[in-house]
Amino acid sequence: MAPRPVPLVIDLDDTLVRTDTLLEQLVQLAFHAPGRLPAVLAALPKGRAAFKRKVAEASELDVATLPYDEAVVAFAKARKTSGGSVHLVTAQDQSIADGVAAHLGLFDSAHGSDGRSNLKGRNKAAAIAERFSDGFAYIGDAHADLAVWRQASEVLVVGGGPGLRRSLAREGLGPHQTFERPKPGLRGWIRALRIHQWSKNVILLVPLFLSQQFLNPAMLLRTAAALLLFSLAASATYVLNDLSDLAADRAHPTKWRRPLASGLIHLRAALPGALVLLLAALAGALFLHPAFGLVTVAYVVVTLLYSFRLKAQPLIDLMTIGGLFTLRVVAGMVVVDTPISLWLATFTFMLFTSLAAAKRNGELVRAQAQNRVVAGRGYLAADTPITTSLGLATGVTAVLVMVLYMALEAEMTGLYHHVEPLFLIPAVLGAWILRIWLLAHRGDLEDDPVVFAIKDRVSWGHAVVVVLLWSISKVG
Repeated sequence: MAPRPVPLVIDLDDTLVRTDTLLEQLVQLAFHAPGRLPAVLAALPKGRAAFKRKVAEASELDVATLPYDEAVVAFAKARKTSGGSVHLVTAQDQSIADGVAAHLGLFDSAHGSDGRSNLKGRNKAAAIAERFSDGFAYIGDAHADLAVWRQASEVLVVGGGPGLRRSLAREGLGPHQTFERPKPGLRGWIRALRIHQWSKNVILLVPLFLSQQFLNPAMLLRTAAALLLFSLAASATYVLNDLSDLAADRAHPTKWRRPLASGLIHLRAALPGALVLLLAALAGALFLHPAFGLVTVAYVVVTLLYSFRLKAQPLIDLMTIGGLFTLRVVAGMVVVDTPISLWLATFTFMLFTSLAAAKRNGELVRAQAQNRVVAGRGYLAADTPITTSLGLATGVTAVLVMVLYMALEAEMTGLYHHVEPLFLIPAVLGAWILRIWLLAHRGDLEDDPVVFAIKDRVSWGHAVVVVLLWSISKVG
């Protein structure tokens, strides 16, 4: 018979899970319960173990949705099947260790910091060596684990950069096995920044075209710069939103694949990266055009309010989305120095509130069919009649606002030689809105309506007809 393997000891943060659980708890407190932070920070002078205990008591970490490393879990299961014991030893608080162990049902024991002693580095090495004096295998990920590896029978490394590998080589601790950890790379960051969502910001260009200043090279260049800066600020808020929404995204059937939720991009890189990008974009916007900069700041503030509070308020969340699209249009107006058009602002608010309701309605229809809830949104699956009513009402109102503008003001602007073709545009828009709502009602609208429209040939057909009608109205 093969000899029984030595006990396997596994670290938690960045080893068993692709994240730092302490940092996750602090992010959760900062975004969802900032009032508890002073009491938590007051525990710092008492030492790291006391601080971790206070953080664990103040926050609620959902261990069931953590991004576990499948390769490490599979290795641990195989080790246990072969007759070995498996143990979790982490510097995080004992309550976190107990929660993870209870969720996985894999470990023979789980040990963490006890509020007095921080189970890391030499403390961890001494505790493990004392318990497993006949030898043990250890899976870790960082320089702090060198003290443990020096006493281990088997050196097992998760990820580990060139610096860690050089340190292991200098001490003759060539790893017996390495578990590779994928790097986010440029593609991962593009996904995290949601570059594809920049298409929503193209609406910022609408005032440029409606005011017919797109032939002015200076104005075109300024608007292009404004679009880039606005998009960068929006991308920073997307990252902050994902940080705020980690648990909900991990419980979502598709959002769990996002770079932050899946652990592809670490919180230690995401948080400072988002803040630096946001500050740079806002500074650039204020320098480009002070009024545009102020509107961009307002957009960021409302977006963060939406991310942290308003998106969990049913129906208010939909109106907030409509307001954010309206701010995009207002930003476009101020950057080309045109008066704020209440017609365009009202139309934008109504149209995008309707589209936001369509997206939420589609989610509720699918949730009802799959007998699940929409996490973190505050809706019930039975709320579809309300979202349908609000969405159709605002969609019809958007069409009516467009008709009234064409009847009362379009001809007086002097921008159009023939207003008659313009009256066909509301009919085309109305047909498109009804199609969106039909798909949402059937649960077939799986994308954001704006993203869906970009991919949808029929929507492109509607857009072409609108452009043709608008062009005909301008021909003298």
